[in-house]
Amino acid sequence: MILISVVGPQLFAQDDMRPEYVVITRTHWNFELDDDDASPEEWEALAKEYLEKVVKKNDHVKSTATLAHLYTEDNSEVLMVATYKTWADIEKAQAKYGELEDAAWPDEAAADAFFKRLDRYYVNKHSDEIYRTLDGAKLPAAQMDSSMVVYMQKVYLAFPEDGSNEEFNQLRVEYANKVIHKSPHVKAYYPLRHAWGADNRELVHVYVVESLCDVAEMNQTVGDLVREAWPDEAARDAFFDKYDKYFTGKHADYLYSSIPEVAK
Repeated sequence: MILISVVGPQLFAQDDMRPEYVVITRTHWNFELDDDDASPEEWEALAKEYLEKVVKKNDHVKSTATLAHLYTEDNSEVLMVATYKTWADIEKAQAKYGELEDAAWPDEAAADAFFKRLDRYYVNKHSDEIYRTLDGAKLPAAQMDSSMVVYMQKVYLAFPEDGSNEEFNQLRVEYANKVIHKSPHVKAYYPLRHAWGADNRELVHVYVVESLCDVAEMNQTVGDLVREAWPDEAARDAFFDKYDKYFTGKHADYLYSSIPEVAK
């Protein structure tokens, strides 16, 4: 049932309390569900019940959210994202889920009936990626209770011989502060780095905006913000000569919509 717990618009409460790890579970809606009683309203009611009885009571989980496909290669895709303060909390949370489920549904028959109804909304397949949170996040000015567009851009890192983690992080945070944080269209921004998963080169930029139009507006204003941050062309070229050497030039884009009703 960890699939109900998912990176959301309110990923960090404040920077000094930020979680260190983000687990993104990718699962899929069951489009072959032929139960006449099934409906989006029932799924939401069941998910809310699990949220209130289990997820919100699991102190090892800092925050959760559910992200549904908006523009990705698979319209059945659902991202379940959970954040944790430490690696140990990831393991502790799983054990705690079992305890909380037993307490919420002490009657075995009632528990079986509840989870059977909820689980049928998903296919029996999922994958997990674990990321580390990085400095340079832009935190939301207020709690975001309405559905937001979550734009994830995966970029792939290069490892130049004349580079270093220290230089890369300094350049990355400088760019985030001078460009990403200055964009009025970006309500929140979270940089994530591969910790455990399929590709150690992944760096994920997570942008939270209000609409698809804001994604386009955000991208269109990048050039102006860059020129404003580095008005001297020589200084600008020198910065990006150093910064760009850390990337392969390859990236992938994914757009999701958040479901705030089932977020912690």
